[in-house]
Amino acid sequence: MIDGLAVTTMERTAIDVACSGGFAQALAVIDSALRHGADRDALATLLEDRRRGVAQARRALGLADAGAENAGESWGRAQIIEAGLPVPRLQHEFFDSNGDFIARTDYDWVGKLAAEFDGMTKYERHLRPGETPFDAMRREKEREDALRRLGVMVIRWVWTDLRHRRVVPMVREWLEREGIAA
Repeated sequence: MIDGLAVTTMERTAIDVACSGGFAQALAVIDSALRHGADRDALATLLEDRRRGVAQARRALGLADAGAENAGESWGRAQIIEAGLPVPRLQHEFFDSNGDFIARTDYDWVGKLAAEFDGMTKYERHLRPGETPFDAMRREKEREDALRRLGVMVIRWVWTDLRHRRVVPMVREWLEREGIAA
């Protein structure tokens, strides 16, 4: 009960939503549930029943990662998975030769290729005190330049790229260019 209303658990709600749409929706909702503390075993138990959509929800649970920080990151990963491309590490941290932190990237393939999903939040709502959107953009460029100095290629996509299915061709091209099995 929340505020006098009967509600389902986070796990039950996530599974209901995961079973009601496509793979990308299932992956996004399960990623989010795990990020918010859902119990993976409880999710799996709820998927033991036969019901419409359970196969895709089981597949999504097997590939779900609490490291996906938002639905856009999950949707990009779902497209990559559905295309049969190598699954990236999420939120990988890079350090320079002195051990100083350089960056944490949304996606990473073996330390050679990194990718960023650019929702507008980082340029609008997550500004540092006194920072303008231009300052945030400049900071992102400096971060990307530091990654390139480490030999890491960085690619980026936005919501429009996800909607128009441009992510997979972009990732495939750069996996091939970087000699990463695609």
